[in-house]
Amino acid sequence: MAGACRAPGCGQPATRYGHFCTTHKSRWRRHGDVGQVGITKEVLRPYVDLVRARIEKNAGNPTWTTCDDRWQAVVAHAKGILAAANRGVPGSRNARTAANAIVRLAADVEPRVVVETVLAMYMLMDLEPRRFRSDGAFRRQLARRVMRLSEVNVAEWYDHQTGRTKRTYRDFTPGAADIIAGWLVETLGAVGLHLAKLHLADIEKTRQEKADFHKALTDLA
Repeated sequence: MAGACRAPGCGQPATRYGHFCTTHKSRWRRHGDVGQVGITKEVLRPYVDLVRARIEKNAGNPTWTTCDDRWQAVVAHAKGILAAANRGVPGSRNARTAANAIVRLAADVEPRVVVETVLAMYMLMDLEPRRFRSDGAFRRQLARRVMRLSEVNVAEWYDHQTGRTKRTYRDFTPGAADIIAGWLVETLGAVGLHLAKLHLADIEKTRQEKADFHKALTDLA
């Protein structure tokens, strides 16, 4: 007999072979943690703006083209996985799903947009860590936010009750989402963390300048 769902405050019966009820199991699969809230485009937008401002401020720095190239390397790796699968080479289904999603995204979204989104997610994580319940939740949100840059994974269905066509994003398996996140973390994560540190340094510099100015005023005879 299944026990109770382990999600805090739930108490519903867990699924037969799991630790959570159906609702919380679905939330874990989608978000990486039963308590994780999805990161929306609106939440991330201010951090995308910060990334773009940093890029504009350092327009001649080769970091940005290197990031574009790193993303293109991920795409090339994904294409290699699909090519091997087409030749009959055994491989992971999750890896093939992840590779197919990456290739489709790359065909629909400019590399720089992907780079800005990944870097912005890292800035959000570093500056608002309470947004994420765990590292696993961050990775799942990273994959979801990047994949939602394109509508290639959008499904449409007709609601007979309302008489309207509705749209929803297809969710990846946890394994495929974690593979996508792993590729993004490996190629762009260090840059994202560095940008967050630069922004914190700017904030501290501004704070210190204000404190020094206030002190100078109080020292006026």
